[in-house]
Amino acid sequence: MSARSAKRAGSKAAKRARPASTIGSLLDEGERQLAKRDVEFPDTSALWLLAAALGELEDPDVLSRRLRQRVEPAAEERYRELLARRETHEPFQYIVGVVDFRDRAMEVEHGVFVPRAQSERMCDEIEEWAAKQKRPRGGWRVAELGAGSGAVAVSLALGPLAPRRVWAVDVSLQALELVRRNARRHGVQRKVVPLAGDWLEWSRPEPLFDMIVAVPPYLNPGDEIYLTEESIRWEPMETFFGEPSGDDLLRSLADAAGRRLRPGGLFACQIDSEQVDMLEAYVNENPDHPLTIEWILADEDDDEDAILAVRTA
Repeated sequence: MSARSAKRAGSKAAKRARPASTIGSLLDEGERQLAKRDVEFPDTSALWLLAAALGELEDPDVLSRRLRQRVEPAAEERYRELLARRETHEPFQYIVGVVDFRDRAMEVEHGVFVPRAQSERMCDEIEEWAAKQKRPRGGWRVAELGAGSGAVAVSLALGPLAPRRVWAVDVSLQALELVRRNARRHGVQRKVVPLAGDWLEWSRPEPLFDMIVAVPPYLNPGDEIYLTEESIRWEPMETFFGEPSGDDLLRSLADAAGRRLRPGGLFACQIDSEQVDMLEAYVNENPDHPLTIEWILADEDDDEDAILAVRTA
């Protein structure tokens, strides 16, 4: 055997003899690799990408209890392919096809907004409010506006609110198909109804709902500076910027919701902290407005990010 052949054979033997990587080592390696590329949330990204490669997307946290488990070469190769995509700053939710929303996996895909933690907190607040109210006869009638993937609608249908019906409204047919898939995925397809519509223009201006929930495109022209590189490059911009402006859209939604809520009904709307004073003044300083903004939801840093208003008349 020539020296070159012997070297090649030895290399192949060493490759075969190399022990398989473990879950723990791949997570550590992936996090370091992504951090070098300044990728957002490198640890979470690595976890979800490896979960996708291993078929554990329903509960990625299970991997943290199996750190010493060996990973088959095919799964490791798949993981490295997914890491390479994430290095380009493609959101990991799009890569794996699901997002963790209130501890449930919701399908998501390119062209549809990725649900945020602010919406999870808003859902928590809605359920806490509803628990203190008298349940409407027949159950809560909810309209979710700008439904996107349907994460909010499906989550509320699954939770203690136990609504009679949730109309998940969006102008995007792609988004409505995701709503259908997520509703079926979690067994609430009889409660969650996808509906093609432009905010509340599809409904009569009369008290039809007990609750209206909205995650609208509330940003104004020039607010691009507040978006991350990932959002600008990968997410649909029409889900961030209102027409003609975010402020105008928020005011019109408050007006439309006020006319369509039953007395005592709730309007919950995601907003930016800098819009709180504007919307609060618009609603509460107008004695003829049917809504009263009773409280503002803030995140753990006391940054106000949702407004909750009750119809008073």
